[in-house]
Amino acid sequence: MPRLVMVVLAVVLLAVVAGGIDGLINGSRIYQGVTLGSIDVSGMTREEARAAVDATYGPRVKEGCGYIFASEEAAQTLDIDSQLAEQDATAEQSSVEEARQNKQLWVAEAGTLGARIPVTELVEEAFSVGRSGGILERAEAAAQGRAIPVRLEFDEEAVEALASDIDETIGDPQKDWGIAIEDGAVSVTEGHDGTIVSREDLQNRLQEGYLSAESSKFSFVAEAHYAPLRIDEASAQVTADFVQAVLDRGVAFGFEGDVWDVAGSALGPWITTTVEGSEGAWRLVPSIDASVARADLLALIRGAGFTSGATVSFQREGSEVWVLTASGSRYPQLADAVAAADTDLFGAFASSGSTTVAEDVPQVTIDWGAAPERSTFEEALDLGLISEISTFTTEYNDSPSTANRRHNIHRAADLLNNSVAPANGGTWSFNDTVGEASVESGFQAAHAIINGEYDDAIGGGICQVATTVFNAVYEAGFPVTERRNHSLYISSYPTGRDAAIAYPDLDLTWENDSSSDVLVRARYTDSTLTVTLYGIDPGYVVTTKTGDWAEGEAYRTKTQVDENEPEGTRYVKTTGADGRSVTVHRTVRDRSGNVRHEEDFTSNYAPIDEVIVVGPNTPTESDQEKEDDGVLPTGD
Repeated sequence: MPRLVMVVLAVVLLAVVAGGIDGLINGSRIYQGVTLGSIDVSGMTREEARAAVDATYGPRVKEGCGYIFASEEAAQTLDIDSQLAEQDATAEQSSVEEARQNKQLWVAEAGTLGARIPVTELVEEAFSVGRSGGILERAEAAAQGRAIPVRLEFDEEAVEALASDIDETIGDPQKDWGIAIEDGAVSVTEGHDGTIVSREDLQNRLQEGYLSAESSKFSFVAEAHYAPLRIDEASAQVTADFVQAVLDRGVAFGFEGDVWDVAGSALGPWITTTVEGSEGAWRLVPSIDASVARADLLALIRGAGFTSGATVSFQREGSEVWVLTASGSRYPQLADAVAAADTDLFGAFASSGSTTVAEDVPQVTIDWGAAPERSTFEEALDLGLISEISTFTTEYNDSPSTANRRHNIHRAADLLNNSVAPANGGTWSFNDTVGEASVESGFQAAHAIINGEYDDAIGGGICQVATTVFNAVYEAGFPVTERRNHSLYISSYPTGRDAAIAYPDLDLTWENDSSSDVLVRARYTDSTLTVTLYGIDPGYVVTTKTGDWAEGEAYRTKTQVDENEPEGTRYVKTTGADGRSVTVHRTVRDRSGNVRHEEDFTSNYAPIDEVIVVGPNTPTESDQEKEDDGVLPTGD
């Protein structure tokens, strides 16, 4: 055997032997020279490395809390504890808009932002060093070291909510050019570049703070960066011209021998737009809003005298909601018809950007379908058997001290979710549905209005849920049979359209005067609550006239000394507001314009005492100074 071949075989045999020995020694262990963050994981098994990462970084992330200032001045001058105390004390009193505009400090807790260490992924990266690159990579790692930085993953929606909140104070969010449609005429709406917080930079700053060994608490100043718009005037104009051509041509729907031409001012409300694409290739794409189109088509069908459509009832089985119809019921297949119209009108534009509009008016036939006697909620919604009747969203300020209030809102929303108002005069009651707000039923102590001030009470916050339900019912046009306003005015809600709850004395009740059941659904985030009514839309048209405010009793100012606060502390616990009253008039008509009912909702609001909390030995204004400021002293 030639000598060269023998040498090669020897080298190969040596490598195999060495590899076998290496496999026996290091087969289940991380190679030498590898670090994860500050941890030397050389020679560790996967399990040992995971435990080391959890032990070193887990507590830091769990306890991590970042304070984000709106400006350098705020960072230099604000006392964090006093600022948070004032923000938290007035969180329920200020409107969301006011709170955002005036906010100078945000608290970013790791848990709230869903921050987590992808431990398994990091350990696998460490374990793969020297296995994917072979012996040379191992030698390099052993000689020079291989550092793998520890990173965090975040709840993207939570980070976006935080960043958007900061944008409202220090930034000017960019606004794309768009289109507006009025009476069948399409125009472009102006957009502009903006300045916003970089989401990537924000996550990096938070990650650095949460993983730091120096302290579980850290702070930094937020910065707004340039944000270019995605849709410019020229792009919006292309979409506007195309949509105008579509409106001018229109679309026709045929049903049982009738043909309805939908164009111009009738078609305009159906059209919505979305920004689609990626960096450098954004487009403003039009489409049909199916819920609006279905409601209008159903009105045309009813107006033509067809009343044999299905009526529905809802049945709950655990967490599942079933939609039931009588045997032999049928319904117009509006979902299919609207989808076909959307494809005819906008399909080519959406897929290829084509702006060609054919001369012939598209013809879409609405067929009858056999209504399933039993279907899931999602199936019935997809079929168009049921639809959204009305929806309403309220916002609330989210901060560490409002966690209990947020919990109560979520708890009440969970209890009323998927509740049903029976057809033909059935009554829905908030108190009967949610029950008494007690510790036993899962509620906590949170800010509520008590004797003209904000103080803690079990169930504080559930009036926001009642108010959201009330407004959804108000917009749907159903008769409201019992509703009381809060004793104090809350600017976050529509003027004169709040609803107070106090079990069992104050309730919110309403009547379902339609021929099908109405399902009440609630969904929420950490700062929003949405209540939506589903069923067969009775087609009521609601108009509102809000009266002028009438002045009431002036507010008083009180000073409270809190011995637990540091000397010199001074903050507003309750913002003062004068009493006042207002009347909202609602008129409900059917689609033919006939008045079904109208009523006044009158709200009388008491004054809110301004309460100022001070630490011991803190100077206060004299009575004369208060009089000069137009505030009458009252004492405590």
